[in-house]
Amino acid sequence: MAAGDRRFDRRISNLAIFAVSAAVAVAVAVVTYQPFLDSGITAREARTAEPFRLSPRCQEADRANVAQLVDLLQRNHPGDAPILERAIHALNTARRHCLYDWEGRGFEDYEWLRRWLNEHG
Repeated sequence: MAAGDRRFDRRISNLAIFAVSAAVAVAVAVVTYQPFLDSGITAREARTAEPFRLSPRCQEADRANVAQLVDLLQRNHPGDAPILERAIHALNTARRHCLYDWEGRGFEDYEWLRRWLNEHG
């Protein structure tokens, strides 16, 4: 009987250790959980926002740079991959600056990209 009691005690102690570990894990999860409360507000604002109009100067510069990128893509050389990566990053930065209504900074980015593509393209 004594051997059977020891096995029963081991099961109880293992079950207790598991229960305590699970409780601690749940407590840590509850304490560290941070809900994203702005999701409803963002969705509502996104539906009511009007489309942003870019300045004609930024649109023209964007089209010209995209045309240069298309020419570079049509060449399709293996060595063009780093050039394309840098150019796309610069194009996205310029677009972002124009969207933030930093037209001067955006146009400078477009001009830099045009010169850089002329040098490397």
